[in-house]
Amino acid sequence: MPGFYRAAGILVCDDVPLDRIAATEGTPLYVYSAATIEARYRAVDEAFAAHPHAMHYALKANSTLAVARLLRGLGSNVDANSGGEIDVALRAGYIPPQIVFTGVGKTQSELAQAVDLGVKTINAESEGELERIDALARNRQTRARVALRVNPDIDARSHPHISTGLKTNKFGIAITDVRQIARRAALRGGLEIVGLHSHVGSQITDLEPLRRAAESLVGLARELRDDGIVIDHLDLGGGLGIS
Repeated sequence: MPGFYRAAGILVCDDVPLDRIAATEGTPLYVYSAATIEARYRAVDEAFAAHPHAMHYALKANSTLAVARLLRGLGSNVDANSGGEIDVALRAGYIPPQIVFTGVGKTQSELAQAVDLGVKTINAESEGELERIDALARNRQTRARVALRVNPDIDARSHPHISTGLKTNKFGIAITDVRQIARRAALRGGLEIVGLHSHVGSQITDLEPLRRAAESLVGLARELRDDGIVIDHLDLGGGLGIS
């Protein structure tokens, strides 16, 4: 039986008694159920089976190497939120085209690391960040793949302190400004605009905010297509919560 349960009064994980693990490894320690992680991953992955998609595990949730390697083996890509998490991803066996670099407050050295590696996408939070990425890429005589993080002004219906998709939040580019900023960014020699990204919050237990965010990005992608900017992927972020 997968997961945690009691057998004859002994707590076990994936059929392994926890007292045996504690005796072998010592305490305190963390124990994760590989079978449960696999089941959760496959449930989401299979839900999108009819559509072209890629799953990117957010290392900020748990950057334990064993967990990252388990998910890579299941076919997952990865989302890194810092230079340190990019290093963890590489140690876990992910290759740069499988890594999306996201997050606020990226340092110059972290952006340089992502540009040098040639990660799948850098999710840019602002026009200022686009300018910094462009300068780094042109200095290296290359083009960096970027996605624009869109603030769609959508309430995630979770706790206000973990809501990231409203216009009153500090995250991303206001959806009303994205088209104009994208036009300017498309003229920069060091940038290749390949995606649109949104992250409306965490602990989301109602799918309606994610549905609305997806609709907003699709509409925006169509507008950019009319401007000659072809988007090849939409990055729909947000934490699915536990009710």
